[in-house]
Formats: sequence, C-alpha cells, structure tokens
Amino acid sequence: SPPSPPTPWPRPLRAFAPEHPRRPWRTGHAPGAANARSQQRGGPPSGGGAAVVGIMSTDVVILQCLGKACGEALQMFERTHVVLRGDEGTKCYVCIGKHCIFFVTQEMDQLIRGCGKLSYLQIERAVTDTSTKRFFLLELDTETGEDVADDWDGGYRVLIDSEHRDVLLHRIGMCWQAEMMFRKYQVRKFPQAKATIGALLTEARSNEQDAIDLLKVEPFKGYEEDFRHRGYTFFLRQGFKPRAGLRTGNFIHDDGWEVNYQARTMQVPAGVQVTAHVSDPETLMEISKSRTGGEDIRTVANRYKKDLTCHLDQFYMLVNGPYMKKMNRAGDIAVWDGWEFFIRAQDYSFGCVVLRREFIPPLCDSAQVITILLRCPSRGIDHEMCEVLIDECRFVADSLAPVAQAKQVYTEFIQARLDSLQCTEEAYRWFEGTLGLKPLHKTPAALKFVKSILKKMDQGGVLQDETILDSPILQDVALVHDPMMVCEEMLSDAEALLGNEEKKVRDERRNAWFQRISKYLAFCVDGGILGERFTLGTFLQGMMRGAGDSRELRKVLEFMLHLLPRGERGDFANKWSTSLISLAQLLHEPQNFGKYSFNRIVLRCMVQEDFLKHEWRRINKSSSILYETLLANLLTNPELGLSLKTLICRQILENTSTKDWSMLDVEAQIRILVPALLEVTQGSSVALASCATAALVNLSCGKDVAKNMLVHAGALKLCMTQLKSKDDDLTLYTLYLLVNLTKTAHHRAIVVREGGVPLLVELLTSSYQNVRKQKILTEIASVIGQLCNDEDSRTVMSEDFPVVICLLWINEQAPMNTKVKAKVLFALRQLAVFGPNKIKIGQTAISNVIEQISAAKPKYIDCLMNAVMLLLMLSPVRTNIRLMTHQDRLADALETCGLTEGGRESKSHRFGPAVWEKVAQLQERIAVEMAYSDE
Repeated sequence: SPPSPPTPWPRPLRAFAPEHPRRPWRTGHAPGAANARSQQRGGPPSGGGAAVVGIMSTDVVILQCLGKACGEALQMFERTHVVLRGDEGTKCYVCIGKHCIFFVTQEMDQLIRGCGKLSYLQIERAVTDTSTKRFFLLELDTETGEDVADDWDGGYRVLIDSEHRDVLLHRIGMCWQAEMMFRKYQVRKFPQAKATIGALLTEARSNEQDAIDLLKVEPFKGYEEDFRHRGYTFFLRQGFKPRAGLRTGNFIHDDGWEVNYQARTMQVPAGVQVTAHVSDPETLMEISKSRTGGEDIRTVANRYKKDLTCHLDQFYMLVNGPYMKKMNRAGDIAVWDGWEFFIRAQDYSFGCVVLRREFIPPLCDSAQVITILLRCPSRGIDHEMCEVLIDECRFVADSLAPVAQAKQVYTEFIQARLDSLQCTEEAYRWFEGTLGLKPLHKTPAALKFVKSILKKMDQGGVLQDETILDSPILQDVALVHDPMMVCEEMLSDAEALLGNEEKKVRDERRNAWFQRISKYLAFCVDGGILGERFTLGTFLQGMMRGAGDSRELRKVLEFMLHLLPRGERGDFANKWSTSLISLAQLLHEPQNFGKYSFNRIVLRCMVQEDFLKHEWRRINKSSSILYETLLANLLTNPELGLSLKTLICRQILENTSTKDWSMLDVEAQIRILVPALLEVTQGSSVALASCATAALVNLSCGKDVAKNMLVHAGALKLCMTQLKSKDDDLTLYTLYLLVNLTKTAHHRAIVVREGGVPLLVELLTSSYQNVRKQKILTEIASVIGQLCNDEDSRTVMSEDFPVVICLLWINEQAPMNTKVKAKVLFALRQLAVFGPNKIKIGQTAISNVIEQISAAKPKYIDCLMNAVMLLLMLSPVRTNIRLMTHQDRLADALETCGLTEGGRESKSHRFGPAVWEKVAQLQERIAVEMAYSDE
C-alpha cells in the first residue's frame, strides 16, 4: 500500500525527533519551513569552506577494533547520540566504512541489532539543523533495490547528534558519491538541505541547546563570521568574498576600507586577499620523532616563508617572531602555539600567522597547522600601513576557531593509551594537568621506582633535600633494594599481552614495551612525580657527587637512557635481552652514536648538566681525545633531534664566552668544532643555524686560527646565503660573525667578491626606519664601516648606493650614548674618507655629533671617541670648521661633558688619554684652519 500522507509534528516530543513517514520536509508540513533553506545543494553545508579536514577520531588501533565488529575496514568513527526507529535514542559509535555506515554499540563488540548497517545508497538526502551546530537528519529510501543492505530496520529517518557534524557529513557525502559511481555508474552531488530541527526538540533539550549551541561570540563591528575553511571559522571584514565563488579558503576585498591608526584615517587599498591554509592532522608521536625540527613552530613557519618567497627577487621582513593567540571563541581545550612574520616585496606585501593546534579532541593525540595569510598590493603603502595590515592579520588569526565545538573527550581511549605508555612526555603532563588522567603504572610502580632511587641517593649521602622522602605522595609506598626490580615487574605483568606468536615477534614486542617503560619512568624521575624538587638534573648532579659509584643507580641511568642498536627491520628487531649497552662502551667509540637509538630527553639532560663531560673525562683519563670530539659527533649525527643539537650549540656558546677561553691555547678544540658547526648551519632549521652561528662568533673572537679555518671552509659564502634568509636572529648572528671575519683586507675582499656589499645595502635600506631592527642596524653599520677600510668598497658605497643618506637618517634618530649611535658614527667616519662625502656628512651631521659630545659619559666612551674622530675627519673642509665653531658650540660641548675646563684638558675627566689625544688633534686643526682663514 502507498505510504500515508505526512502529518504535522505532534507535541510534546521525545528527547529526539520521533519516526515519521518518508519525505517529511516539504513546505507547509514542518514548522519553521518558511525560514528553512530546504533546497537541495551539493558539497558540504558550510558556505565558503572547502573540504573539511578529518579531525574526527581516526586512530588506527581503535578503527581496527571497531572494524572487527563491522566486518569491514573503517575510515573514521565518532561517538554520537542516534535516534533509530523513533525511540528515545541511543549512544553508539557511528563508523564510516567503504560502502556502508555502521552503528556499533558502546561496548564496541557488535552492531546495533536490526539497524547496525546502512548502505550509502539508502540515503536520500541529509538535512542540517540551522538552530544548532550538532544535529542533522538522514532521510532514507529503503526500497532502492538489491544493491543495498537488506537488513535495515531502523525506519525512514536517522537523527544524529554529532559534535563533528561538518566533518561527518562531508565524509558521508564523499562516500555517497563514490558509491553512486561504483554501483550505478552515475556522477551526482550529495543532496543536502537545511531546516530548523532544533525547534522540534522537547523544552528541556531545547534549553540545553540554547545554553551550548546558541552561546557564541558575535563578530566585532564591521566584521562578519560567515567565513570558514576545512573545519575552522574566523572573522573577516565586511566586503570580503570567496574568490571566484570557489571554496578554497581564499577571500578577497575588492574595495578596500578605512581604519584609524595613531589618530590618522588611512585607506587600505583594494585587492586585499586573505587565505586560510589548514594542514592534515598529524599525531603528536610522529611530530616528536621528527628529525628536521617538525616539533618547532619556528621551523614550520620558516618552511612556509621559504615557499612563499622562493619566486621573489627582492623582499625584506618587518616582523618575524613568536605569536600568542588571544581569543578562544569556542571554549577549545586544545593548546595553540604560533609564529608570525611580515614580508614586503615589490608587488605585494604578506602578513602571515602560523598556528599549531595540539591535543585536538576527542582523542587529544593529534596536531594541526593552520596558517592565515594576508596579501596586499605594495604600491603606495608606507610603514604605518604595514602596521595596519599586521594588526589585521593578527585579528583574523585570533578569531580562528574550530567549527566543531567538541566538548566530549574519549577518556576511556585516552586512558588506554596512557596505560600502554604510548604518549610523549609533554602529553603525560597535559593529560594529568588538564583532564586529570594518568597511567595506572604511576601508582604504585612509578612511585616505588622514584622512592627507591631517592633512598639509594640518601644512603650515598648525595641527596640534597633530605625531607623529600617524607613527601605525602611517597607515604605508604613500598621500598625495593634495587629500583630495576620495578621495571622487571612491569615487564612481567605484560607478558600475557605480548601474544603467542613466534619468538621473533614476541622479542620485538618485548623490546618495544621495555623501551616505553624506560621513557615513562624517566619522565617520572624528571619531575613527573615530585616536580622541581626532584628532576633528572638533580639525579645527575648526585651521580657526579659520588652516587655514580653505586652499581644500582648506574644501571638505572643506563636503563633510562636505553641505548639500543638500530636494526635493519627497526629499533626493536634485536634479540631480547634485559642487558643494555652501557654508556661507557659508547663513549669509547663516539663516532658510533648514529648506530643507536636512545632517549633524547635523558641525553639532553646529560649534556646540560655536564654529566656527559664528567663521564667522558673519567673514561678517557689516559687518552688524548678531547671532549669536543664527542660534541662534534653529536652535532653531525642525523638521528639527534633539533632540541639536543641546539643545546649542544648553546653549551659551546657558554663555554667559549668566558675570559679563560680567550686566554687558553684552544687550537685543537677549534679544529674539531668549526667543521661540525659549519655543517649544522647548512641544515633546514633556522633556530639551530642561529645557535651554531652564535657559537662560531665566540670561537672566532680573537682567534686567528678559527678565522682562517672559517674562511678556508667557505664560511663567508655561507654568510651571504644566511643574510638572504631575512630571519632576524640568523641575520644578527651572521653580522656578528662578519664583524669578526672582516678585520683583514684579504677577508674583506672575499666578502665583496661574494656579493656582500649589495646584500648589506639591501638590509640597510629596508630596515633603517624599522624600530624593531636596532640591533641589526648596529651590526650592519659596523660591517659597512670595516669594509670601507678599502678604497674600492668605500667608493662603491658612496657613488652607487644610498648608504650615506640612510646612515645620516639613523644618526639623527638614534638615542645618545647607545651602541647603535657609536657604530653609525664609526661608519660615517669611514665613509668620510671619500672626499665628496665630507661636505654631505658635515652639513647634516655636525650639529647632532656635537650634541653627542655634549652628552658623553665615560661609560659610553665609544660614542665620544667615534664622534671626535668623525669631526676630525670632516675638519679639512672649511665650511665644516665654521659649523663646528659656530657660537663656540664645540668648545661648550667639551666643557659640558667635562673633557675641558677653561679651554684646557680637565684634570678630573675619566675619558682616558686616547680620547684627549684625538680632541687635542681636532682643536689644533681647527686652530690652524681658523688662522689660515683670518689671513
């Protein structure tokens, strides 16, 4: 018989919408239909957005467990509340398969009886609720033929309450289209509509939705919120539209807009474009294992900057530094980290904020990189307009929020991951601090392990805080005479879970589990139990004070370091043994570090606390091999992480910054470290290259051996490459290094030959008005001043480039008695050797230079010396002499600063004889010129 005609919705309703005959959503039948956009449409329901990134649950292990109940490989799953057969609804897992949607019970062991499998071809269309962000309805056609599942008994409608509605609908739509092509050889859009389903819920349920879904942050005046891309939404100014109507995350403003900035009304030009890029999620474990610095947001941002500028001939950076997101519109529990930069090129200017969202719910085991890029035509914009564009880009990034307001966290799955010790050290801290979840092994195994270590250290007399054993968390915790007994107990407890496969497979699993135990217990020792009261640093300091003689504690340390030889089939494919490779064995052959896997955090702490140095000297007492050999091997080891290499560079930096280093004969150490540091600077990580360059600065300071080695190894050419990176930190340390390497004429000639002059001029002309770049400008002036010792460089900079004009501007703006003032005066003095510059510099700078002399203080003697020497260089021109002696201002300035008294040298001045010698020469020359002019 034909289906009965649709009837009005009765009230009161159950917790979810009841079952009704097919095709209910027609004009005049559903309340609110006049306001609902019920037309069919293809693609995801989110306007202006492209494909939604799958930030739902895609954990491989959980999908395999659910797949056993479904009998099919799955793509993703979500825990939802589903109404089937018009009942009150049931909580279950909605699983997306290749040909069907599966509804699995909460126990994950079977499908819901009678309605556990729904073919995509049974879906007639999807209806999205406009009053909430979670509900959608699947309208079904159960009479589609023999190609679909014949065991569906769930009615004609399925109402689903999903926190990741857009993601789920997008994936269902893709699978529906694929199934339509596969089964019926038809290419069709997935039919979707919108309606106010939320208005049909009971009053209690409706109030709950009002409290959660309808509570939102409205956009600011002049902004709109209907902009989204791949699962994220953000605010943009009114007037932005999707480019060409495409859903690519690209929005353009054709007219521009007005803003008030520092009491000025400014017109932002037309054609401003905002683009959102959203990467695919990565697990935190994969990111932590990155060898190229993937865990460092600065490195990620630098790669993005390289891709952005690879086709630009010339550009410069106004901003480059860390960024903190300032808005949380969705109440997101995830952690956000950020980096920002602003690039100005000839045709366009780019503002960019790179954000990483970590611990994404519901599984909290993944991270995503989201980038907001603002592009504006460069023609006609000034420095203030660049600041306006930077603020606009920051605001868009601040307003970024996930479309899915995931309030539900799958704590049982997270707990299972914690119990299997498959988390990073940062994740252990975050789960306990944010969600209150911790591995079951913490009590009592980890507590017993830490307390036993403390007791051994106390017995050895090396425990600094003797009251730590009385901590409340350690009360009623049993002691064992050997901490390694705890590890063996944890290993034996898992034997039943290792399976009954062949011995090789069991050995591999046993090795992997033993390593996880070592990482977790190392985390517990490093503040995971007692915080700052007891860390790995505390433990290592005790080992160096005498606890290292304890056989049990040395075994504990080697267990936490966990050295394993790398096998061809992986790190765990070796034969099982509880005996690990000792640290002493490895230190005898430091070149073999790359052949072993180890706990990077433990090794990093060993380097930081100088424990590795202590052990090296203890083992190699009779050997001539230097500790720097070990550091060089670690630096060049591709298996070591970015953080450890950065720490080694910082340690070299600290060791070479002392006065003792400059007094010692360290040629052997220099010959070992310089090649390793040069190799590191050529890597992909800008942060590591900056640290390595800073270490080379200290190594080359006052050491001709290091300078000659660097130049011979091509360091000057490398410096030119680093200056092209436009990274502020790397540029600054490279300029420091160039200051050291341009002391001799031969080295300066190499810099000029490698194109150093145009690069330095480009940096100067692009940065001289930027208040953020004073340190860089200081070193640019210093390098330019040294290059101007050579006549050819001096002439080129004076005739072919606007170097003098830029330096004169900086000199006028620079505060008195500062390093930047001293270096600019030095560069102007060097350029003043070129005849025509004497007049140009004298007319503009003499008044300001005399003011500097007047404000001179003994603490800033470099400013006074360079000011006097500049005047001395300008004195051969009579007009300059007249400017100096006009109204006796030079004499008054010398009196004011305390150098002279009554026209003669003051006996109480503290500027030293060298300064007075130059002042006397200046006074003598002025006197001669004045006498000559009188004649």
